[in-house]
Amino acid sequence: MSMLSTFTPSFALLRSRWLGCPLALMLTSTWALAQDKRWGPGEPASDYGYRFGELFWLITTLVSVAFALVVVLLIVPMLRDRARPGHRASFDHGKSLHDKRLTAVISIITFIVLDAWVLVIAMKDLREAYWAIPAAKDPQTYKVEVLAQQWAWNFRAAGVDGEFGTPDDILTTNELVVPKDRPVSFNLTSKDVIHSLFLPEMRMKKDLNPGAINLAWFKPVVEGEFSILCAELCGFAHYQMFGKLRVLEQGQFNEWEAEASQLASTAFDADDTEGHWAWDWQE
Repeated sequence: MSMLSTFTPSFALLRSRWLGCPLALMLTSTWALAQDKRWGPGEPASDYGYRFGELFWLITTLVSVAFALVVVLLIVPMLRDRARPGHRASFDHGKSLHDKRLTAVISIITFIVLDAWVLVIAMKDLREAYWAIPAAKDPQTYKVEVLAQQWAWNFRAAGVDGEFGTPDDILTTNELVVPKDRPVSFNLTSKDVIHSLFLPEMRMKKDLNPGAINLAWFKPVVEGEFSILCAELCGFAHYQMFGKLRVLEQGQFNEWEAEASQLASTAFDADDTEGHWAWDWQE
C-alpha cells in the first residue's frame, strides 16, 4: 500500500483556537492601514477622475468575488474528501471529459464576466475622456508645452498673446499654474531620456519621449495645490523629478497670467538660446 493512500492529515491546527490570533492581527492591521488616506490615491480633482475610481472598485469587487469563490471551491473538497476515521480520502486529477468541459465553461464565463466587461468599460472611458483631447482652437483650452529633462520639469505657457515662441511666454520650472474649470492641454516631449508626467490627483499620466510630441489633457475642478511627479525611472536623481501644480480660480489666474507675462516680456533675452525651446503646437 502506498504512503499516499495511508496518509491521514492532522487538522488539529485548523481546529486550534490559537489560529485565530494571527488571523485577527492580520485583519486588524489591514483595516488600520486602510484608515490612513495617504495610502490611497485621494479624491480626484479633475472632471474625469471619478472614472478611474469606478473602474478600480469594479475590478476589485469582481476579483474579490472570484477569489472568494475559488477559495470556497478549494476548501470544501479538502474538508469533505479528506482522510479521516471511517472515510478514505478521494482524489481527482481533473482528467475526465466532464472535468475538462467544466473547466472550459468556467473559463469562458470568467472571461466574459470579468475581462470582457472590464475591457468594454475601460475602452469607453478612454474614448470619452482620456483620448478626448480638447481642440486647440477652443478659447477655453489652456495650452502648455512641457519639456522634461534630467531632472526637472520645464513648462511653457503662451502668455496673454496666446502664441508660443514670443517674448511674453511664461516659463516655469517644477511649477505649473492653471485655471480651474478649463481644459488644460499638453504637448509633451523630453530633452534626454523617457520621463512620465504624473498628476495623481488629476488622474493623468503620460510618457515624454525624446524626438516625439505626445498629447494629454485634464480639466481641474478643485482649487488648490497638487503634486507633479515622474512615473518613469529616469536616472539616479529620479527622486528629484517632483513639482507643484497650482489650480486658481479664473479671476486669480487672470491676474497671475498678466503679471507673469509682463515679467517674462521684461526679462526676455533674444540671445538666450537655451530658453527658446518652443515649437508649433501639435494636435
